[in-house]
Amino acid sequence: MAGGPDISVVMGVFNNAGTLPAALDSVLSQEGVGLEFIVVDDGSTDGSGAILDETARRDPRLKVVHKANEGLTRALIDGCAMAAAPWIARQDADDVSLPGRLAALLDLARANPGAVLLGSSAWCLGPKGERLRLASCTRDPELARRQILDLGVGPPAHGSTMFLRTVYEAVGGYRDCFYYGQDSDLWMRLAERGGVAYLAEPVYAYRFGGDSISGARRSVQKAFGRLGRACRAARRAGRSEDSALARLRRLSDQVRRGRRPATRRGMARGHYHVGCLLEASDPAAAADYFRAALACHPVAWKARFRLWRIQRKGRT
Repeated sequence: MAGGPDISVVMGVFNNAGTLPAALDSVLSQEGVGLEFIVVDDGSTDGSGAILDETARRDPRLKVVHKANEGLTRALIDGCAMAAAPWIARQDADDVSLPGRLAALLDLARANPGAVLLGSSAWCLGPKGERLRLASCTRDPELARRQILDLGVGPPAHGSTMFLRTVYEAVGGYRDCFYYGQDSDLWMRLAERGGVAYLAEPVYAYRFGGDSISGARRSVQKAFGRLGRACRAARRAGRSEDSALARLRRLSDQVRRGRRPATRRGMARGHYHVGCLLEASDPAAAADYFRAALACHPVAWKARFRLWRIQRKGRT
């Protein structure tokens, strides 16, 4: 990397010791691209910090920052501020980059010189690494941009994206009033400044489970998403975002003050959705997830019905 890295990969970590080694290896084993890997340890207490320090000792491309816990958004703001490469690629600590991901994204950038935001299709994995579904992206750059700007719909996983650093800085980067939903807010502001392009091939795999944000905290995540779209609507109409941003700050402060493990009802909802995704391909495994949902929330009647339907067919 005599001329500097091609890509700065940025990741936030909070108590991800179980999945962290695979995530680190999936990035550091990428070939065909010069990279630096910036990881912000957001106050982990489970040994994640030691894993990071040992890996950084062996591979100088990994740069580790340890800080007090403030949440993913602030960790990403700190990490992106350190980035030296023209492109910033995201990676989450419970996900994996598949072989060739970064080189393929760099090729995509070269083929789409007007694009400022890139992404890819991705495999959705269950808590045990099961392939639940393929989350696909369009090959049409214009449609990809319209989906973000008009619908607030972006690539399937936050960690699957890569964006141009100069434009990231020009739009103000991640905004810490978004405790959740910081990804879609950034994507909309980036798409207002330039093009969007996706790889149709899945080069990333993200995890979905009972204790994931998208599984167990879906309702509060949706609230941030609605306010992010309100900000976009205000900008589009030439109005101030101040009202929506004030609501976002209050909501983020509430989340920070009341941070606690996911509710049992939320975890039940996450287990239920995993079961639904597995029901056709592996009914026995799906039944286990429906049982897990009922263990978390015994009156989860949808999980009970689906478990009964599997048992009635003698598939477990």
